[in-house]
Amino acid sequence: MRELLRRKYLVSFFYLIVCIVGLFTWVNIPVENAPELNLPRITVFYSWGNTAPEIVEQEITRKVESAANNLRDVQEVRSITQSGRSRVTITFNKNAPVEFRSLELREQLFSVEQSLPQNVSPVQISRSVPEELEDQQTFIVYTLSGDLPGKALLEYARQSIKVRLLGLEGISSVDLEGVDDPALTIEFDRLAVEKYNLSATEITAEIRDKLSWRTSGFIDSGSSRISMILPPDFENTTDVSNLKISIPGTIRQIRLSDIATVTVSDYPSKSIRRVNGSTALTIRLNKEPGADAMSLAERTLAEMEQIKSILPKGMTLRLQVDSTEKLRAQFNELGNQAIFSGLLVFFVVLLFIRKVRAPIVIVGSILFSVLLSITTLFMVNYTLNVITLAGLTIALGMLIDNAVVVFEQINPRLPKERSERVEHIRKELPKSFVPVLGSTFTTVGIFVPLLFALEELRLFLLPLAVALTITLLSSVIVAFTWIPYALIWLTPASKAKQKVRAKKPLSNFLKRFILRSIVFRNKLRWVLVIALIGVIGLPLFVIETPDDWENTHWPQFTQAYFDNRDNIDPLIGGLTYKFTKETYFGSPWRRDTEEKISVYIRSPQGTPLSEIDKIVSNYEEIAEPYTDAFSYYEAQLSEDFGAYITFSVKNEYLSEVAPYYFLFEAIYLASQTGNFAVSVSGLNQNHSTGFGGGSSSQRITLTGYAYNELYDLAREIQRRLEKNRRVREVDINNSSYFSRDDFYQFNLELNDKKMLASGLNRREVLNALSMDINPENSFGKVEFEGQEMYLIGRTESKRLYEEDLMERMRRGGSSSFDLETYGSIKKEKALTEIRRVDQSYERVVTFNFLGNYRMAQDFTEAMLEEVPVPVGAKIKYGYSGFSFDDDAQTKNLWLIALLSILSVWMIVSALLESWTGPLFVILAIPFSAIGIMLGTLTNDLSFDRGAIAGALLCVGVVVNNAILLIHQRKLERSKGIGGLRAWYYVVRQKMRPILITTTTTVVGLLPMVIFGTDEFWQNLAIVVIWGLLFSTALLFIFSGLWDRKLIHS
Repeated sequence: MRELLRRKYLVSFFYLIVCIVGLFTWVNIPVENAPELNLPRITVFYSWGNTAPEIVEQEITRKVESAANNLRDVQEVRSITQSGRSRVTITFNKNAPVEFRSLELREQLFSVEQSLPQNVSPVQISRSVPEELEDQQTFIVYTLSGDLPGKALLEYARQSIKVRLLGLEGISSVDLEGVDDPALTIEFDRLAVEKYNLSATEITAEIRDKLSWRTSGFIDSGSSRISMILPPDFENTTDVSNLKISIPGTIRQIRLSDIATVTVSDYPSKSIRRVNGSTALTIRLNKEPGADAMSLAERTLAEMEQIKSILPKGMTLRLQVDSTEKLRAQFNELGNQAIFSGLLVFFVVLLFIRKVRAPIVIVGSILFSVLLSITTLFMVNYTLNVITLAGLTIALGMLIDNAVVVFEQINPRLPKERSERVEHIRKELPKSFVPVLGSTFTTVGIFVPLLFALEELRLFLLPLAVALTITLLSSVIVAFTWIPYALIWLTPASKAKQKVRAKKPLSNFLKRFILRSIVFRNKLRWVLVIALIGVIGLPLFVIETPDDWENTHWPQFTQAYFDNRDNIDPLIGGLTYKFTKETYFGSPWRRDTEEKISVYIRSPQGTPLSEIDKIVSNYEEIAEPYTDAFSYYEAQLSEDFGAYITFSVKNEYLSEVAPYYFLFEAIYLASQTGNFAVSVSGLNQNHSTGFGGGSSSQRITLTGYAYNELYDLAREIQRRLEKNRRVREVDINNSSYFSRDDFYQFNLELNDKKMLASGLNRREVLNALSMDINPENSFGKVEFEGQEMYLIGRTESKRLYEEDLMERMRRGGSSSFDLETYGSIKKEKALTEIRRVDQSYERVVTFNFLGNYRMAQDFTEAMLEEVPVPVGAKIKYGYSGFSFDDDAQTKNLWLIALLSILSVWMIVSALLESWTGPLFVILAIPFSAIGIMLGTLTNDLSFDRGAIAGALLCVGVVVNNAILLIHQRKLERSKGIGGLRAWYYVVRQKMRPILITTTTTVVGLLPMVIFGTDEFWQNLAIVVIWGLLFSTALLFIFSGLWDRKLIHS
């Protein structure tokens, strides 16, 4: 150590390198809103028009699940099948190479897609991210709108916007959403097709083949072989209309135009998006992993401004989402606050130590630690984002703590000669090893149990742990090198002689007064302990009230408590009860910067998009006189749910009457709209009509591997339930999750015997129906007229009613038929979604019971015991939802907490060589909890991620303070000083370092409270300030509480 202290040039060049490299890294380290965190899960998504969930599950979902189960390292396969949608989520084992498995899955799906229906959309495969970061994955989103057809907007965006944006380095992809590709539509005359005994499906398939590039062999030229490719046969709609079609059984030919009309039109989309009444296209930009979000956003916004300046007349380009806007504001705000906080910390340290070198050395230590940690983060390929910034912030208090502890240990009695300073520091510096290393290792040890955390929790907290660990280790290196170096070589030699202060009578009086106060305090130790327990409270309120006292394990005398717990718990629960009952845990709903008026229109199932559009147009029409009051208004229409309309009110119009006039006109229009459920909200008003209400009180969950057997089991349970006169509203198609409850489907049942007698078969009948019943009868995408578009074959029928379907004559093969003769159709309620977990189906039966819960439970359990259950099926009664997952996550969090406490105890025990010292350190944690709870309640905070980060910072500092006190207590004992007198010397020696650490941390965070606008940093600062102030005071009050005597040395 002596040699290191003497090598001033080595240390000087080291910190010069730290400054140069740190500043370079600060300029070049990528900055983004959220890190690239991917869970070991991938999701496979297919869409297939309006196809019923049961058909989608049979034709798509089962095949995808079968392909997924062929992969290695698969832990679980879940699927959700809805109308026209199939979503399969594959979870892999820990440390599985997910990217390679994704490539293998693509290869498997390539062969699966050969057997899928032609009009199924291309597969979409995506990685999953933690739920907390889902809202931060979007990079930049623009909206392009104008009084033009959708296909014109789409083509302009592809040619003039997308190509330019993909040229920006760092942009991985540009997605165009909201407007589908156009469609080449072949609209057949059904009577003409049947007259010539033709097949519309075969004709459309032939057109598709002639629109594709085809190989025609090859020719050999010398040593090379040249492939021959034939281009598409059609260049425009006239060429398609002139397609010659042979009439079966004759040598005659007709043209396609004789039996069909060929047009290029908009695809019959299921959704529409409009902005300010005009068709809108969403332009979603995605950045490459690791790219600097802030610099990329600046270049992207500048490029979009150039594009905006050359837009054709009538087009509008509007920025909708910029994820870096908040990040830039945070960095600018944090930069200003850091400067102000640095000045406050400088003056606080100067006030306590009253020497200019103290704040310079300590603040310099913090700056070097930050630069060194950022350099290390950059070297291990980490970025600056919300998680790593939180880690740096949590470590801030401990940076100050380590610097102050080392400075206060070696600065007192510092000799005036540099050679003597080396010897002085060599003797005094080791005394700070235990508190500094103890505080650092205990904080790092808190994150060691993350190795046992659930995958999602570990993935989310790992960057936080890495940033915090790197920062703390950097602070240890800087504290043990920079501070001795600064005091030896940067502090000028003192020329004045040190004055020996004589003991004053006042000092002796204060000493006796403090010792007597400590003795008196210890006489009241039981009062203080009882008061502490009373303030924290007894958490009996977390115990659930037994439902059945006959089968409970609780003694009978406890029934008096449970019967009166509403009055008892507030009295004995203390601050903990008030905190848990009145605090919102999580991030609350945040209001936008602008006030909004929202209209939600829920349409009945099967409502055409054109009908929904008529209602939305009424709201857009009444909004026209008030357009000056809105910055924009946006409508999203869908056949699945209806429509959402959002009117964004300008802030300057909130005190005007215009938006309020419009709000009440919208409410009046909602009350006049029939057959639709409409909700209008905004400006502190809420009005809804047609939604109804109510929920089922009882739930039975069925699981099994056979879909039809599970359906039959549900019907059997329904039959048995309806025998009881107390049972109402039995529903065997209920969804476990939020979805519409009015989903119906039509089932066509064909009589095979009658068809066989007439020379018909199912294939011929269904082929004759396909063109009529599916207006989106797509045959995939083709290249036509220089762009990609859908190919659709259908009849001229725009809307088909049951009478048309059943009574109209059709031709199948060589026979004519009508469906009414050979089959029947019926409408029945169906599952909104089909869920499977590892190929096991889930079905939910709900019902209401007219009676108390105990009667319903006894009846249902007795009934279920008599139900014959098929092999492989299971029945579970009661509401469960996500209880299993939540229970597993809760147990995992308790395991992590216990392991963290055990880790801290083991580390402190190893450093102090004591079993009882760590108990004092751990018992100091509830002191900060009191301040945290009081601060949260007083300031009406939501306990979100900012508050949690503040609690960690606060606990880290109070643990460090406790280690400082217990280590000094050990040093005093080694000198022969024990009892309360030892604690007097402990407080006298360590009060100033603790007060400096606490005060600098509190003062440094004050600008976040006073001038901050971001809720994350405000909550963090408030929790830390309250927690530190209370914990520091209580730590001094309860230190040495059980020592009784004054033991002299």
